[in-house]
Amino acid sequence: MAEFSESGTGPQIDVKQTAAYRWLKAAVIILGVLILLALGVLVVGFAVKLGGHRASGTTGDTFTYAPPPGAKLVTMEVSNDRLIVHLRSAASEEVDIIDTGNGHLVARLKFAPAGP
Repeated sequence: MAEFSESGTGPQIDVKQTAAYRWLKAAVIILGVLILLALGVLVVGFAVKLGGHRASGTTGDTFTYAPPPGAKLVTMEVSNDRLIVHLRSAASEEVDIIDTGNGHLVARLKFAPAGP
């Protein structure tokens, strides 16, 4: 028979034995595990983003750059991810700016020779 409480309000039911309690407990455990997994993914992603920065050109990619015919190299500099090449030929001078990540020519600045 059911036990009655001292207050006389009805039978006492052990809440921990109900199906609703078991389902809620399982939901809390599952959600806690999902939160921990999501936090782990965020930490790993953040670590990869910060620590995984590789230097440009370390993959062994080769790019071909063809200066104008007869041009001579005056200077060459690297700034951030750009290669800056200063060339001089009999007709003019120019500065070529090349993206070191993909080898594409970003800009070519041609300087006309000074007039007589």
